[in-house]
Amino acid sequence: MELLAPAGDRACLEAAVRAGADSVYLGLRDFNARRRAHNFSPEELGQAVSFAHRHGTKVYLTLNTVFAERELPQVLEAFRRAAETGVDGVLVRDPAVLAIRKLIPDLRLHLSTQAATVNSADVAAAAELGFRRVVLGREMSLSEIQAAAATPGIETEVFAQGALCFSVSGRCLMSSWVGGRSGNRGTCASPCRVPWTVSGNPAGNPLSMHDLCTLQHWTAIRQAGVTALKIEGRLKNARWVETAVSLYRRALDGEDAERLSQQAAGLADYTGRRLTAGFLEGICTDLTGTDSGRSSSRDGCEPTPTLEATALEATAVDTMAVDTTTLDTRTCNARALEAETSAGEAATEQAHAGGGRGFLFQVLCEGSEVRCRLQWGKWEAEWQYPKSRVVRSHKAIPVSQLLEAVASRAFHGVPADELLTDLPDYLLVPRTANAALERLAAEIFRAKRSEKRQTAWQPPTEITEWLGKPGENNPNLRTLGSPPNRVRLAADQVAAFVSEIEGVDVIVENAAPDQVPELAAACRKRRLILATPPVCFEPQLAAMIRLIERCRKARCGLEVNSWGAWHAARKLGMAFEAGPGLAVLNSLAAGVLRRLGASCVTVSCEADRRQLESLSAACRVPTSLHVFGRPPLAFSRVELPAEYLEREFADRRGLRMIPRREAGVWTFRPVDPFDWRDLSNDKIRARHLVVDLTTSPDPISEWLDRRRRFHRFRFNYDRTLH
Repeated sequence: MELLAPAGDRACLEAAVRAGADSVYLGLRDFNARRRAHNFSPEELGQAVSFAHRHGTKVYLTLNTVFAERELPQVLEAFRRAAETGVDGVLVRDPAVLAIRKLIPDLRLHLSTQAATVNSADVAAAAELGFRRVVLGREMSLSEIQAAAATPGIETEVFAQGALCFSVSGRCLMSSWVGGRSGNRGTCASPCRVPWTVSGNPAGNPLSMHDLCTLQHWTAIRQAGVTALKIEGRLKNARWVETAVSLYRRALDGEDAERLSQQAAGLADYTGRRLTAGFLEGICTDLTGTDSGRSSSRDGCEPTPTLEATALEATAVDTMAVDTTTLDTRTCNARALEAETSAGEAATEQAHAGGGRGFLFQVLCEGSEVRCRLQWGKWEAEWQYPKSRVVRSHKAIPVSQLLEAVASRAFHGVPADELLTDLPDYLLVPRTANAALERLAAEIFRAKRSEKRQTAWQPPTEITEWLGKPGENNPNLRTLGSPPNRVRLAADQVAAFVSEIEGVDVIVENAAPDQVPELAAACRKRRLILATPPVCFEPQLAAMIRLIERCRKARCGLEVNSWGAWHAARKLGMAFEAGPGLAVLNSLAAGVLRRLGASCVTVSCEADRRQLESLSAACRVPTSLHVFGRPPLAFSRVELPAEYLEREFADRRGLRMIPRREAGVWTFRPVDPFDWRDLSNDKIRARHLVVDLTTSPDPISEWLDRRRRFHRFRFNYDRTLH
């Protein structure tokens, strides 16, 4: 059995090799699901691969995020770099890679756990699509792993040690909903780890998962047919990595697993969380909550950076997508000299978009949010942060100090010209101040790049066939601001809604197979589309297949939301659309899904305005765009106390959501919807504009917009999705 170790930086890589790892996985500084790690530059990647191969260790590169339209040129370069350096495999999630591999056919692809592969149909789909290995979801039991691993023609990999997510990987929008930092793009802010109230009462940390440890079960995992044991930990230090790899290496070499499990308890000191193998054992209760907190013997891992350190780092940003997470002091120290040099050289550089003049930066603290505004030449950007309660005032940062940090240096060669605030003494928590600096650097960087992107990206001829036929008419004729023509409903809402509202297609979520004839009769001549669940574990797989069969028999439309549902629909000869579970951010992914049979694809609801405009300009595939709704923020297999169902969860940043049981999992949806229906933008186009009312307290009133409020939440439309 292969032992696979994390390598968040060069020190961790060397530690993993030293401890006996058969392979390591690591990421570039973009396009990987752990962008908070130090990661590797393209030059460092080649050195890392050479070092590992000299010691007989394989290297897998993680390019396992969803890609925005404007990132496609850099994505293609990253894949070419991977092939040039000789990596042994690439972990991916975005469907666009199925077209990109036409350019690099010998590159071995692994389907990331970010694709939410949690049943045997998901694995069969991955095999049919040409993946060589699939990383299974961390929520699966041993028997479910065995069923998945029995799929012929593909390897399986399971997590053995490290952090667990409360939500199924690739199915969480909590961090994106709160502040545009998407777990699907590697910038998760871990909102599940914070304290929550339930129905207004303090509930501790009910969403904070214990850590995984499977040392006592590794033999059973091997007997289940698994190819590789994977240790999670690209955000951990070299000492932790070496200890974890050593324990599993010794277990695989025959040492007593029970005794090694006792030694593994020391790994939990890093996070202060208990260890568990609950999911593997089929146990879904008592998996969350906090213990004693982090140990003081973590040897300086991930210390909280100062504002000064983060400001230094902000001047050295040189990537398309800037990580807004709090930066690691290891990163700042290692690149401090580079940052100072870059800042000095950049100060003499002639600015592009601003014509050489400085920028205006404004921080406004009146009201319920901290609002930031940048103006530089023709480039304008506004964003906001929720106000956070200051617990430790001595660590808080006055707005005046934030503006001093902005004034003290140039951002990509552009100095501040005017700095404004309404409350200079207002205290910011460090993460807000640091995020503001990084966002400022990112916006300046985007402004300077914008002039260089006046012409659209011309994809290589080998993959243009995936994008659509040249000269093909644009099938997306509805612009943002047009009347919606589709509605999403729960099964029990359909009859009442269709009796009052005419002329719209109906998409139904969470319908049981036996309900299909009744729903078809209720909808009569209007188009009815049944949605498969975005998360479907092995016990629910048979019901999902029966739903698809009933759809075919009733001649209803079908929306697939997972690769397993795609595979089942193909086997049954059922036409389908690709729903939110297979949502896209780029035209190449949309083209791939159409080549795989989808008559329409869904645009990710977490996209920002610029991403939506870029995708609309390039896409020649029919698309659906959700313009209103309460999208699922998390799907969890954890069984919380039953009294928490249907109760309001709230955190100190204002995130409010309600859990319900949907398709066998706990599904958390926000209390308040996002709403784009009053926006008008003819650069954003789709065939279908969808209003999601599945958990609406009054679907008809919300469809008619009778409950219009003064403030509408825009999700990421007015801010940048990181």
